[in-house]
Amino acid sequence: MGDKKKSMQDKVLCKLCKDDCIKKCLEEYVELVNDPKYICKKCGRLANKQKNLCKPVKI
Repeated sequence: MGDKKKSMQDKVLCKLCKDDCIKKCLEEYVELVNDPKYICKKCGRLANKQKNLCKPVKI
């Protein structure tokens, strides 16, 4: 499961949502958004790290 978790952390949240990954890997997804520091200008999603958003802006 470590490899799956690492690959999920390297993806953009928009892509994860399109791939329906949230339903399959909810716990790992929560780890990416549980302490948000960035918001995406494109879709409004929040994330802990800017690398997980398409157009991140620090909040």
